[in-house]
Amino acid sequence: MTDVVIIILTLNQLERTRECLNALFDAGVNEQVLLWDNGSQDNTAGIMRRDFPGVLVHAHPTNLGVASGRNAAAELACQTYSPRYLLFLDNDILVEPGFVQGLRDAFYGGARVGQAQAKLRFMHDRARLNDGGGARIDFLRWQITPVGYGEVDEGQHDEVKRCISCGGAMMVRADVFRELGGFDAQFDPFGPEDADFSLRLQKAGYTALYAPQAVGYHAVSHTFGEGYTEAYARHKSRHWFAFMRRHASPMEQLRFFTIGAPYLALRVVLREGRKGNFGAVRGLVRGFMDLLRPAKGDYHW
Repeated sequence: MTDVVIIILTLNQLERTRECLNALFDAGVNEQVLLWDNGSQDNTAGIMRRDFPGVLVHAHPTNLGVASGRNAAAELACQTYSPRYLLFLDNDILVEPGFVQGLRDAFYGGARVGQAQAKLRFMHDRARLNDGGGARIDFLRWQITPVGYGEVDEGQHDEVKRCISCGGAMMVRADVFRELGGFDAQFDPFGPEDADFSLRLQKAGYTALYAPQAVGYHAVSHTFGEGYTEAYARHKSRHWFAFMRRHASPMEQLRFFTIGAPYLALRVVLREGRKGNFGAVRGLVRGFMDLLRPAKGDYHW
């Protein structure tokens, strides 16, 4: 039985993935690494096999999306190594020494600890926090924001505490991951499968802990709503409705649909309309229409 398997997804990001792996091994990591190539066209898998012979590299022919890609990688990891813990790490994160052990130590906090979340600083400004304690969820304003986002890191978020784990630097007990069915594939190709999983984990009676002793640097690429395409707008709205339907209270849902949704829809229409980006407006409307579909729960892997 292996203690920890580190799972990394990649898609046409050869050099970024190389930097991530180099940082892991420079930090003294000796855990098994599984690199899941989610349909790259740049020969990432072949080059990584050559340059990192100790890494298990799997090349999938198509892009499964984040949730399904992670689920498939986790299944392969469990079949191959029978690990106690799965560490999901985004390929745009560089870790400091002690990163894996810092997450692993969080599970000594009690028998019901099922998940641990790392501290992340920005890659471009290493004095500032990208994530200092998981996620804050604001259903009214349609926002999931990392705790401490943009703050200068002066140790104000250096206590172990309960959190809603988000982002690509978290460890989970493999048995709990299997029990919960992994990430929910309805959130493919992107988010918020991570926050959804953490909330489901906590509803099942487990604890998610923020482990500030595990530190990484994140090359943040999300845009917080800028540059919508039609597909992006549709996915974002449909996924938010599914997430909210599952996790928001009746009062939070009422406030969103009577106050938040009209305001946000008007803002998007005005902003994207001025740009002539009517595809984004269509995507938003189509996402609203998707809300009428029956709720899904098909997150088993």
